[in-house]
Amino acid sequence: MIIYLKFLSTKIRCFWRKVKGKYFDKPVKCDLLVLDDIFPHLLSAFRIAEYNRYLSEFSESVIYSTAKAFPIINESRSLSLVVQDYETYYPQFRKRVFELDTSTRFDAKLAYMIFINNAYGFVETLEKNKIPFVFTLYPGGGFALNTPNVDQMLMRVFLSPYFRKVIVTQKVTYDYLLERELINSEKVEFIYGGVFPSDIYKQSKLQKKRYKNEKQTFDICFVANKYMSKGIDKGYDTFISVAEKLVDVQDMYFHVVGSFDELDIDISLIKDKITFYGKRYTDFFPDFYSKMDIILSPNIPFILNDGAFDGFPTGCCVEAALSEVAVFCTDILNQNIYFQNRENIVLISTDADRIVQDIFFYYRNTENLYLLAKKGEQAFGDIFSIENQISLRLKVLHDSMIT
Repeated sequence: MIIYLKFLSTKIRCFWRKVKGKYFDKPVKCDLLVLDDIFPHLLSAFRIAEYNRYLSEFSESVIYSTAKAFPIINESRSLSLVVQDYETYYPQFRKRVFELDTSTRFDAKLAYMIFINNAYGFVETLEKNKIPFVFTLYPGGGFALNTPNVDQMLMRVFLSPYFRKVIVTQKVTYDYLLERELINSEKVEFIYGGVFPSDIYKQSKLQKKRYKNEKQTFDICFVANKYMSKGIDKGYDTFISVAEKLVDVQDMYFHVVGSFDELDIDISLIKDKITFYGKRYTDFFPDFYSKMDIILSPNIPFILNDGAFDGFPTGCCVEAALSEVAVFCTDILNQNIYFQNRENIVLISTDADRIVQDIFFYYRNTENLYLLAKKGEQAFGDIFSIENQISLRLKVLHDSMIT
């Protein structure tokens, strides 16, 4: 009897929340409504950089989050605690981020999301509330090439009467949408790159410590989150193989930031020359990158899932380059449309021996390395300037609010 009463009480509470939300609660009124599944987690620095700008630009904007993606980054805290953490860093946006409840109603001029998983997951909510929307189709977040179920998700979103525009950040994505005839070109806005906290790196940049001048070690780093065993999609296994081949170089050391440790792959051969830092927030990196000579990113497409790929360059490479670290990365899908190989970036293969050869050349010619890193900082700074990236997106959002 007690169990039945508890069950009945729960059902009554749920029913009342729905009735209250439908008939009594006023809808949340705003100009821009951002919907997300991981914000405001500080590990997602590119979200913080982009969404914070929208909170500043649109005084009546709010962000609602489900926190459904927390398990992907092994976050066990509640959304409310993560919001508290965010508000400690950004007190100016206090009371602007909320947990999404299915009963919440909205009266918004426009909604915005990133990733197809979010656009597809929220499209019914937006249609129910009759809110026009724009989303950014970044690589990742459920997007994969030549995958029928993903194409179906895209079509569901594109065919919504409230869909206004999709922003794409890679040419391979733009070409794919048009070649598959998934959408008309006038509904696609190609803005290469992404929004990263370039302003923070510019303001927080420390003096570069160069090998044999300010330091006596040559330091190579790997920075990524782990999404699969051994981080093969990010090339972590290749990074360890490279480190093992360079272990006898006395002054060469290796550094790993992200959700990796000594248990992922056997590191017994290099245990005295490798350091693991765990997952870190943005404020950790200016000092860290000031001591790094190379960031190595031998990532491979179509490994995590069929058709899955990373943007070029990865966000970690962008942030390292903004701190004057030489970027050594793969480009298997030929996504590069701006950078010049061995001028402001080094395009590498996935073969550890060939990567070692590339590293040795610059290890023996550090003047070339630091000139390349400096030019890389300039090129990345131009392309990934947060002012440029945001201004292009704001135009799309403002135009979509009018039409």
